[in-house]
Amino acid sequence: MERAEPTDKKTDSTGYASRNFILLLVIIFIATFASSMVSASPVFFLVKDFVKTEEATAAVFGVLMSVSSVAMIAANFTGGFLADRIGRKKALILGSVILAPSLFAYTIVPNVFWLIALYFVQMSSISLSQPAFTALVADLSQASSRGRAFGHFNLFWIGSTIPAPLVGGFLADNMGLHFPFALAALISLIGLVASFGLVEISHQTTSPGEALGEGDLEKTLMPFAMVMLIFGTMGLFTGVLSGMLAPLLRVYPIFKLGVNATELGLVFSLGSGLVTTLVQIPGGRLTDKVGRKPIMLFSLLGVPFVIAMAYTRSLFEFILASAGLVAFGNLSAPAYQAWQMELVPSAKRAKTSGLINAITGIGMFIGPLLSTWLYQSQPNIVLPFLTATLPWFLQTPLILKLKETKTVTSSKASL
Repeated sequence: MERAEPTDKKTDSTGYASRNFILLLVIIFIATFASSMVSASPVFFLVKDFVKTEEATAAVFGVLMSVSSVAMIAANFTGGFLADRIGRKKALILGSVILAPSLFAYTIVPNVFWLIALYFVQMSSISLSQPAFTALVADLSQASSRGRAFGHFNLFWIGSTIPAPLVGGFLADNMGLHFPFALAALISLIGLVASFGLVEISHQTTSPGEALGEGDLEKTLMPFAMVMLIFGTMGLFTGVLSGMLAPLLRVYPIFKLGVNATELGLVFSLGSGLVTTLVQIPGGRLTDKVGRKPIMLFSLLGVPFVIAMAYTRSLFEFILASAGLVAFGNLSAPAYQAWQMELVPSAKRAKTSGLINAITGIGMFIGPLLSTWLYQSQPNIVLPFLTATLPWFLQTPLILKLKETKTVTSSKASL
């Protein structure tokens, strides 16, 4: 398979690549912060305020997670093709334009049915931009440092999830349930303004020798269809895992541990956001140093922590178990992203990312429905957590099947 990279060398020589990368970090931080402020805690308590009972709250939130997955499927599919056809910049702007009004609309939503529809719009705005983000990071980086580029990118967007859930929960408890949504809408407008500062770059197909700093990358030995099949299946399993855990990470601490909105925000800030952020840089460096495949396999050590969460009896224990799961699970994120983007031409990167993300969304649609059904129908709380580990194990033979991409350090500067 021939490699494909940006052909606009002016982008690199004039410093537009570095400027674009910095702007990307700003945009993704703001968009994720605004969305996480409301999605981790206030939205759940807004649902609880509408339907009142524990069973109804768990069921509706399971529906919300599945609706989010439908939005992810449709928006990623559309966003991937748009980003390759009209450009990464325009796709990012479109997502930002939709995000702000969708966040503000929560302040006037009249019932749970409108809330579900609104959640679909909000999640669509985020997913619409995701393929463009992924493709741009790959376009602006070299193979020898691509793992680190994705590590730094993940550091910013995941880093925003450290304070955001805690801020959102605190504001909901002290300023009223609607206040975090209005503030999040205002913050998201900053990201919209920043997206207009991006400089569009060319991503036409070239040969490996003409690629920007990619001449040392080993040619892919796997057919494109096989790459898509393997990453698509892995995405499906990842989606089922994430989808199953999404309701459990909220239902268990609220109804079994009795936490409030601020404490639930703390679960996501410390047990998820902080830990995920801390592993991105070492994960990116290890990805470039020891290879994509070993890091992906190493992440399987997070499985025992999924089961451990079901045995926690305090907020502190739950945060520790969540932190273990997140640390191992997300250490491989830069490897997964870099590996996926290296096996496809630049001109197809966004649509490839969009298609795989859409397949992941199918898994995230199935996961919440499965875990909430298990939660409601089975007396043993361990069973939903135990079942959630199966998709993680099923990824192992797929990782082993993929060809490792070998790189050597380039003499050119890289991001």
